Amino acid sequence: MELETLKDVLYLASLFHDIGKFRQRGKLDEDLKKRIRKEFSYEIKSDPQRGIAHEYVGAYVYKNSKLPFKEEAPILISHHHEQLSNLKTEYDVLTKLLTISDRISASEREEQQTSSERKIKLMRSIISSVSLKGERKPPYYKPISRFSRFEGLMDKDQAEEYDHEEDYERLWKEFEELISQDDLLRSYEDKEKRYLFFERIYHLLKEYTSNIPSAYYYSEPNVSLFSHAISTAAIAISLFKQFEEKLFEKSNDRFVFAERIFSSIESLIRSYSSLRSDQPLPNDEPVLGIIKGDVSGIQNFIYNVPNAHGLKKLRGRSFFIAYLAEVIARYIVEKEGLYIANILFCGGGHFYILVPARAFDRLSKYQKILDEKLFKAFSIDLSVLLVGKELTLYDILNFKVHEELSRKLEAEKNRKFSRILDSLFSRPIDLSGPVCPYCNRRMKQKGPDQELECEFCESFAHIGAELVKKRYMKLLKTSEIENPKSANEVFKMFGYMIEFTDNPNEFSYALNKDEFDPKKSMYFVKTANYISKELVEGMEKTTDLETMAERAKGVKRWGILRGDLDNLGKVFASITNVEENQKSSISMVSTLSSEIELFFGVELEKFVAKEFKNCNVVYSGGDDFMILGPWNELPMLSQGIAKHFADYSRNEELSISMAVAIAPSRKYPVYKLGVEAGEMLEKLAKSYMRNGLEKSALALFSGCVGWEEFADFLEKKKLLEKIVEDHDVTKNLIHTLKVFVERQKKKEPTKIWQLYYYVARLIERQTNNEAKKDIQSFFNDILVGRNRLYEKLDLLLEWVHNETRKVEIKGISN
Repeated sequence: MELETLKDVLYLASLFHDIGKFRQRGKLDEDLKKRIRKEFSYEIKSDPQRGIAHEYVGAYVYKNSKLPFKEEAPILISHHHEQLSNLKTEYDVLTKLLTISDRISASEREEQQTSSERKIKLMRSIISSVSLKGERKPPYYKPISRFSRFEGLMDKDQAEEYDHEEDYERLWKEFEELISQDDLLRSYEDKEKRYLFFERIYHLLKEYTSNIPSAYYYSEPNVSLFSHAISTAAIAISLFKQFEEKLFEKSNDRFVFAERIFSSIESLIRSYSSLRSDQPLPNDEPVLGIIKGDVSGIQNFIYNVPNAHGLKKLRGRSFFIAYLAEVIARYIVEKEGLYIANILFCGGGHFYILVPARAFDRLSKYQKILDEKLFKAFSIDLSVLLVGKELTLYDILNFKVHEELSRKLEAEKNRKFSRILDSLFSRPIDLSGPVCPYCNRRMKQKGPDQELECEFCESFAHIGAELVKKRYMKLLKTSEIENPKSANEVFKMFGYMIEFTDNPNEFSYALNKDEFDPKKSMYFVKTANYISKELVEGMEKTTDLETMAERAKGVKRWGILRGDLDNLGKVFASITNVEENQKSSISMVSTLSSEIELFFGVELEKFVAKEFKNCNVVYSGGDDFMILGPWNELPMLSQGIAKHFADYSRNEELSISMAVAIAPSRKYPVYKLGVEAGEMLEKLAKSYMRNGLEKSALALFSGCVGWEEFADFLEKKKLLEKIVEDHDVTKNLIHTLKVFVERQKKKEPTKIWQLYYYVARLIERQTNNEAKKDIQSFFNDILVGRNRLYEKLDLLLEWVHNETRKVEIKGISN
């Protein structure tokens, strides 16, 4: 069998090596058990204690599916728990490689068996368990469901009472139907579609096995079956590529080189298990590696757009960045002969790829290719930087690479395009004709008015429009090109293209996550895409900025909300705090990544679509987001997102900092306000320190409110709003309070007695007893001690002032 075919067999067997656990947890009827016993009678008799073990169930399932290699892959699956030593066939070599990769991936579960007869059969959430303070958290568990249909965590009591068998059976039946379709085998057999076959298998496993544990016979199962499967496959394929020239060299009818290599790796695994070493052993040579890719210049690129079609271009550019990282990651994976499972994470303009150690010989070459291609497309405005680290077995078992790679990345930013400097200065520059001020390309006259237009910049508006108009997207391979004239042609430089359509098939991605059906489409797009819409003359159209501003209460303005997860690096570093002697394994990192991805890629968008229909999710994915909406809805939306994340994660140590920026005019450029919101997020919310806390805050107007302060802040705001609107108390109250706030800020004598006098007279003038009571209550609330005012009073006054301003006539400011 050819090496490429052997590699495919290994990859599929690795992905499905534990699929029998999924099937076992449903309802195994006696007839099915009988057929499995018959199929694997020899193996079961050889080790009767294991009985109908998951590897036999998995091999049987695979053999009766429509997956390729129905004879070969089950051999690996059924024998991957055996201790093979004499490797006489190619399948022995592949099986041994799978066995070792399984052990490396599952390292975090060694020595965690429990004697308890009562075992929870749900997966413990990692995001609820990590602690930045090194504390042990109460466990929360995931109900059995599809990845995109997650419905919230359960506490331990709920988990122990949960009837898992019915949900396992239902989920399995759905999955089994999908891997039994004739189209699957046909798509593998078609070489042109083979990459789509592997992609579909990956996403089917992701959707159906992300919320179920890899192993629940341990005290606290905290790795998903999906994360364990893809990390096992990534390790197996990387090891295969590391040694492929010698792996199948025979000597005296045995694969001696493979035996020697595998024996060495197993010896190291045993040593690390028994020694609990905090350093790599001297004989632990790097065999794997990790590559991190980072899109540099994102903010300037996304927001560097003109006002014309600005919202479409912003949405198009955000989408483009997400898929540029995806396409480049795939480009490297394909060149290395790896698979999509080797992309451990891709989101937020970053990606991580597990590779064989020998791939580092080509890292500089890949960087030069990226520099040359992206310089042609974007000059120096946008680049993708690559850094990496060779991994010993110790590094894989203790997967703490994020901080080191981030440091390398910072150093690499000072060397951008250094590999192609000579060619940069030798390239001619075309200075003839009008030039686009945003990308420096030649502009052309278009339309009846012969207006100047940049074809390249307008192509992002086209993507933004397609994201709204169409229902599905396809990411397809194509021939590589040299000189891109549009955004989609940048993808073609790396051998891929984006295609939008209304007609789904099993290889298309749903743009609307609610429309995702695994029977009809591959998956859903990486970024959130909720758009507020309105009916105009019976036709549904996207809400524009003018309409969005009109929907605001008080001053008619739109605004931008930006946010991201606090302390991302520390969150991943805290995996070791989940349990005693916990290792930060590659599969745990993968599981945590998927839990973060689910919130920012799915849950946040669903929340906005349900609760804040007037807002647009410009982008949300990775660990950050940007939302446009009527300005007055954004502070409440921010609180809603913070609460939703708290409910989702069940972890009071984790938080999302956010910032609301309000457009000073309706026509204000979206990109400018986006930059301002980003600056507020970094300079205010992320820098907000108080009472031993930092970050975990909302930047609003010119100040910050911590999420632990927000409920009290909101209560005071609502009371003042009630006083001004419901009781019709003079708005001079707001102006007067602002005077006292300014005195306090400038550290001038506050003369608080004047405020006492003013409030007393104000109460005297009221004829409504409730109004008197509310004014007195508000005054008591904003006084700290007897001589100082509530420190957030300025923000509160600004909010109420803007919300209670008289409505503007469209286009005319009050």
